Amino acid sequence: MYKYILTHMSMKKYDPKTRLTVTIDKDVLRRTKKVAEEKRIPVSRVVENFLKFFSEPYVYCFKCGERFEVKEAELCPKCGWMICPKCGVCRCGLNEETAIAVFHMRRVYEDLLAGRVK
Repeated sequence: MYKYILTHMSMKKYDPKTRLTVTIDKDVLRRTKKVAEEKRIPVSRVVENFLKFFSEPYVYCFKCGERFEVKEAELCPKCGWMICPKCGVCRCGLNEETAIAVFHMRRVYEDLLAGRVK
């Protein structure tokens, strides 16, 4: 897919994409293609979305739902969790049962980013 950019008195074709060659398990690729086809999205978009998220991760506040970038979040000195920049909530504002559920969901996120899921 090409984008066109308008420069001084002319249109130029601009292709910000680049080719990437990766080697992955063929069964993983087969299953991925099947799911991507069911969802009607190209595998290249799946890879691009993951790589973008990997390089610029973000989370949603479990209290107010605000989306914020991980690198810009401050950590609570008491609990060590990210503090929502909108509502100021961290783990300290949760009851124990909710904190456990959030912790386990966070583990999935961390496993994906660290490459621990196999």
